[in-house]
Amino acid sequence: MPPPVAITRVTTARPQYRIDSGRASTLIGAAVGDARRAAAIARGSRIRERALALSPDAIGKLGSIEERNAVYRRVAPLLALEVSRGALSGIKASTVGCLASSSCTGYMVPGWDVEVAQACGLPREALRIPVTQAGCSGGVVALSLAAAWARQNPGRPALAAAVELCSLAFQADPEPGNLVSTLIFGDGAGAALLEPGGDGLRVVGSRSVLLPCSREAIGFDLTDTGFYPRLSLDLADMLPEPTLAAVRALLETRGLHLPDLSYALLHPGGPRILDNLQAALGLPARALRWSQESLAAQGNTSSAAIFDVLRRYLDDPQAPRGWGVVAAFGPGVSIELLLVHRP
Repeated sequence: MPPPVAITRVTTARPQYRIDSGRASTLIGAAVGDARRAAAIARGSRIRERALALSPDAIGKLGSIEERNAVYRRVAPLLALEVSRGALSGIKASTVGCLASSSCTGYMVPGWDVEVAQACGLPREALRIPVTQAGCSGGVVALSLAAAWARQNPGRPALAAAVELCSLAFQADPEPGNLVSTLIFGDGAGAALLEPGGDGLRVVGSRSVLLPCSREAIGFDLTDTGFYPRLSLDLADMLPEPTLAAVRALLETRGLHLPDLSYALLHPGGPRILDNLQAALGLPARALRWSQESLAAQGNTSSAAIFDVLRRYLDDPQAPRGWGVVAAFGPGVSIELLLVHRP
């Protein structure tokens, strides 16, 4: 039986520009012509600040998709390299056999995974798995793929990484879903090293569930002025019941039940999502505190967000051990889960 695969190191990074929630609501409210609604969304978001790829003024002047994507091509590879090098510190990069990468906020062919693989010194035959259309769930998808590869290749580590520049999808439109997206999404990157037999957070199992009749709830429309966010305001109410069922099914594969969970590392999609999932899973607020802290510190950074949650959990000396679940939610609507254990 192959040794368990563990997440042993997680690093994160953000672009240089910052904007606090108050200033963001003022600027965005003026841009869309609805200051009152923008202020109300910002107040309820529980977000203190977010990072941006460009200054707020420069983002407001973005035009064509070509102009926006040029920023992505310049900024995303630098962030990807920063977090990947951090995750690989202390090991020989030549031993890494797989790089699973996630990003949905820009487009490059070849992708930044090629630059990461070559600049970090990964073997030429290393498997690269770019995940491009999984949205906010892409980080968990990448972690699951990297863990599966490492499990099948004992002695070879794998790397998972994500970069998202959500600010490049800014659209000055008061449509409710777009306005919420503009006020909660931020920019960031993360990477994790997964090692067979390593000491850390063991990835024990995974599960993927696609909700029927939910295609329009989350997504992007590609327009002449870049990606246009699609976000249903009912998403927080759609997720609890199927997530609970999926978590129960995943636990049962190991003969476990909900009371066996000590913590939940959830994608910080928004305050109502976290509150509703906490209630559905029957966990105390402290069991989700790393997701709440990540949301407050950087907003929702799409597929990169789960790496920040993982880092906060692993860096917390008071964090509980035992069984936990990692979860993220993306277009489909898809629910992506990992069952994890920390000895």
